[in-house]
Amino acid sequence: MSHVVAADDDPSARSVVERVLTRAGHTVDLCSDGRELVAEVRAQHPDAVVTDNEMPGMTGLQARAELLTTPDTAHIPVVMATGSVTPEQAAETLQDGDRIVRKPFQPSELRNAVQDALMHRRPRPA
Repeated sequence: MSHVVAADDDPSARSVVERVLTRAGHTVDLCSDGRELVAEVRAQHPDAVVTDNEMPGMTGLQARAELLTTPDTAHIPVVMATGSVTPEQAAETLQDGDRIVRKPFQPSELRNAVQDALMHRRPRPA
């Protein structure tokens, strides 16, 4: 299916995300913080990103903002799997095609959000 890079500082949360998405047929690479996420996305150009917000060093929203600065990564949809993003914060950083899944989430919520983000992703710039 698709290649997803996922970030969460909680190892058990990373494991859940990996299990849910691999069972849905996606290839998943895992990161433990926002800085690692940005580096992986820039290196691998995945089809989608799943990230928590509250992580040491760089939050998920900061990572999203950083990805928006580069045309090669700005188009990649982001699913925020978090309990800490307010609608106001989301409106400032998230783009059309990005999604939020509130923790704790059901596996189907995460699968559906990733699938929806992939279906509505923006085209990669030429």
